[in-house]
Amino acid sequence: MVAPKLIADNERQGIEAAIRSAEQATSAEFVAAIARRVERYHGVSLTAGLVAALAAGLVLMFWDPWIALMWAVGFQCAAFALVYALFELTPLSVRVAPRSAKAPKVRRFAHLLFFDAGLTGLPERNGVLLFIALAERRVEIVADRGIDVLVGTAEWQRIVDGFAVTARSGKIAAALETAIRDLGAALAKHFPAEAGQANRVPDRLIEL
Repeated sequence: MVAPKLIADNERQGIEAAIRSAEQATSAEFVAAIARRVERYHGVSLTAGLVAALAAGLVLMFWDPWIALMWAVGFQCAAFALVYALFELTPLSVRVAPRSAKAPKVRRFAHLLFFDAGLTGLPERNGVLLFIALAERRVEIVADRGIDVLVGTAEWQRIVDGFAVTARSGKIAAALETAIRDLGAALAKHFPAEAGQANRVPDRLIEL
């Protein structure tokens, strides 16, 4: 079974057009990426399964204190398997996982993607990645040193907050387009477009 697309084709075209438009005003290179989720959080699923097994054992103990050990263990194993599978195969593990666990995983994934997209090898050190993890509800902006020092984290946070406001209404594509335009405007102040500048990174949306 093929998973449904995160972004419809017509919305993807609008996002990629926004990337091309933003890059016309700045020498910086953009990559935008969106992922369903970056981690399955197996520890959360395992904990939930163990709690379910323990709860099943307690229920059986009060329901029938003389139940055969084999039956009791069987019920506990079934409870564990059912709850573990439920958490693994649905977004439940992501929703239950603490924010302190999700944030570093999304940040690490974004930095790895920044490297994989070829943004680290640009001669002007002017690559920027806008990454959205839908299940974790996290947005990361990763910029090379040449950009990060000049623009600063306050500007990145303003763009992330703007994305969140629009995304809460379910308009992910529109939020992405706005964030890309805001990124382009912020970068154009410090890295204006140059005559004959080369486009070294494809202007496309990465969907993971």
